[in-house]
Amino acid sequence: MGKTQVAVDECHSYSVPEVQKAIKTCLDSLGGLKQFIQPGDRVLLKPNLLQAQPPEEYITTHPALVEAVINLVKNAGGIPQVGDSPGGFDRNIEQYWRVTGLMEVCQRLDVELVSFESSGSYSKQRNGHMYHIARPVLDADLLINLPKIKTHGLTTLTCAIKNLYGTIPGFTKVEYHKQAPQPLQFAEKVVDIYALNQPCLHIVDGVVGMEGVGPSAGKPRELGMILVAEDGVALDSVITRALGRDSLKIPTTRIAYQQGLGEADTNKIEIRGSIPHIDNFKWPPKLSSTLDAIPAPVARGIMKFWWTRPVIDPKKCNQCRKCQESCPTEALKRPTTVEKDVRTYQPEFYYDDCINCLCCMEMCPQKAIYHKQSLLHRLTSLFSKS
Repeated sequence: MGKTQVAVDECHSYSVPEVQKAIKTCLDSLGGLKQFIQPGDRVLLKPNLLQAQPPEEYITTHPALVEAVINLVKNAGGIPQVGDSPGGFDRNIEQYWRVTGLMEVCQRLDVELVSFESSGSYSKQRNGHMYHIARPVLDADLLINLPKIKTHGLTTLTCAIKNLYGTIPGFTKVEYHKQAPQPLQFAEKVVDIYALNQPCLHIVDGVVGMEGVGPSAGKPRELGMILVAEDGVALDSVITRALGRDSLKIPTTRIAYQQGLGEADTNKIEIRGSIPHIDNFKWPPKLSSTLDAIPAPVARGIMKFWWTRPVIDPKKCNQCRKCQESCPTEALKRPTTVEKDVRTYQPEFYYDDCINCLCCMEMCPQKAIYHKQSLLHRLTSLFSKS
């Protein structure tokens, strides 16, 4: 058996012809799209629609990439649909379609937009856990995953593996956060959902990604590439290496590799094309515990001095309360000092209930939530880098 293949091509703008040319170059190097699509196949395109934000914020998959893939699917004889389930509790899916630019693309190209919330779901089991996957995803003849390269405060990277978490409809995503409050526990759930959505084809928006405190509060970073692969684990591994980090340091990649869901050893991955190395890429603050090596009784004694938690910047907060609506444990509440008839207020954290899932940070449209670390946490983080 030959090596796992990942195709890459340069792309430095969101001009539809340039993006489409880069995707086609990648697909042709893997044998062409027609080896994945038969005439008349229903093909579901699953972008990253984390927030109702315009394309120039670089939080969501760019509509130019979605349009290019629609064109290529139609050329191959497939019938494309576009669907996703955005983060949080907001049920106004039309707002997401409109603001992100996908409504205009799909209306112009006569492509159906599918709401996972209103389409129902199938129950699937893996590793002793039950998951609900949106019906349009599993009913499609082919799922094309369209992630964007971004950092992620909880999983470190969000790309091919993590983007399929959005195949879980609405409120259920938040419940899974509650069930798996620790980063590794949550990564295991993400991998389960990734496995239940296989096989699929992955086409990555790497023209402009996000670094720093992703997936929504970070800074745009020009990366200049489009990537395509059948193996999402290999794809995330190649991208992580290009960004200067060991792929097995990404929990979702490591767990998926250990479970035999794909290749993470970049020496065993054949790269079709030339993948760039990105200098000084900024990763998010490390949330995994550096106290694991400390004896449990000692660790328990110092935990009250060792913490990292989300905090609201009052200068940026506009009291939209998206953070409060998206919190799975109701750790964000109305301050007791606010009068009952006041309709706008800045929510207050109740940290005893907070599980550090970062849903609040993901969903804040003002980027008003940041992670604050205790002095001891900052010191141990510094020592862990040495």
